Amino acid sequence: MSKEKERAHELLLESPEGIARLLKSAAHPARMKILALLAQEERDFSSLLRQSGLSKNALVNHLERMMENGLVRRESRGRYALTEDGRELVAAAADVYRGSVRRREDQKDRLRMLYDPGYSGGGGMMHKLVGNAGVYQPCWLSFTGAVAGCLKALGIECDTVDVGGMSGYSFLINVAKGRTCPSGPTAMPSETWEEVRKGVGNLGFELGHWEDNASYPSVPGSPTPEEIKKAEKLFEMVRKEIDRIDRPVVLWGLGAPEYGIVNGYDNKSYIVSTFRGLIGQPDDPVLYYDLKATGCMDLVWFGDRIKIDEKGALNDALVRALRFARGEMPKCRGYDSGPAALTEWARVLESGEGREYFGNSYVGACVAESREMCTEFMSRMSRKFEGERSRDLSEASKHYARGAKLMGQFTKLFPFAFEGEMKQADCKKGAEILRNVRRAEEKAIECIERAIES
Repeated sequence: MSKEKERAHELLLESPEGIARLLKSAAHPARMKILALLAQEERDFSSLLRQSGLSKNALVNHLERMMENGLVRRESRGRYALTEDGRELVAAAADVYRGSVRRREDQKDRLRMLYDPGYSGGGGMMHKLVGNAGVYQPCWLSFTGAVAGCLKALGIECDTVDVGGMSGYSFLINVAKGRTCPSGPTAMPSETWEEVRKGVGNLGFELGHWEDNASYPSVPGSPTPEEIKKAEKLFEMVRKEIDRIDRPVVLWGLGAPEYGIVNGYDNKSYIVSTFRGLIGQPDDPVLYYDLKATGCMDLVWFGDRIKIDEKGALNDALVRALRFARGEMPKCRGYDSGPAALTEWARVLESGEGREYFGNSYVGACVAESREMCTEFMSRMSRKFEGERSRDLSEASKHYARGAKLMGQFTKLFPFAFEGEMKQADCKKGAEILRNVRRAEEKAIECIERAIES
């Protein structure tokens, strides 16, 4: 080991807290953007406000955090500049990231050459795009957005509200006990997912399904040869299904642990439509072994078109919605669902024992959106019926609207981000909001119960 590396190693052992604090002060996308802007030249507050796209309060908070840790200094006349520490940190971060990206690409090229005999650095041996490609629909609940996009491509007049409502999925609130992690919206056992798919069938297509109940890869970014063989088997299944019926399919783990649409293949890559298209990122093809399928490998395809008994389908949807809303469906060990989930979420948020910013911001966004979906779905259902049942469903819609409004307040406290500050006052207020959402949920459930009874 060189003397320089020895000194760095000693420093890391002697001052881990100080180094972690310094890195944490820059470890936020907004702060990195501010540092990058200041690396170009000194800027005044109004210029940073305009070019960063942040709110005034957010920009003030980020600048103060970086000034406290010696990365930024305030010059005269309200201008800001990088310190020498800030300039060195930006340069070092850029170098490390550039090397990391290059190493990841090199690893992908090595894997291509090992496991894809037809790879030659470009082009492809096989190519197919379905006749009617699905477009991922804007939705935090990625299963709903992907399925709605496929059904629209297959000629079904529906949207994410129809998919979330008929399947019961939008009525579910599911959170981990003792820790607010982002897994809640998708962490459900196979039996519960089967019920979701059964509900989707009431929109006009029979769904086929295949799954493997193991994460792929077991170590993120490093699939084993055995795992790659499993991924190749899945790719062949998708390819054959697309060749056979010329329809898009829904696949878990495309670019992130989320559902997306596969519209075809190019050599051994999936041609996809995912949430990335909604945030301005390119929907590049995904190599068959480059999935990020946390928890399981999961594939859904669309089989035969089926004739629907509308009245029976609507009654079925009401019963399913009630079971999901009550939290009666099977759940994974260590999770709460239904109104009880809101109480557990509030308890963790207030106590601080296992709260995570990303978990609160992501689950909060999903629950806020799904309450809006429940509001609209109950309103649509009320127009399908008459008399007392119609009034009960309309009343349920109003209670869900109240819950959606409250969750909107929650998402303002914890806007979606991978990292963020969780002030005790905000956590206390957030817990109070969640308890009020529970009351709105319980009122809505009572209305659905009355509608079913009538």
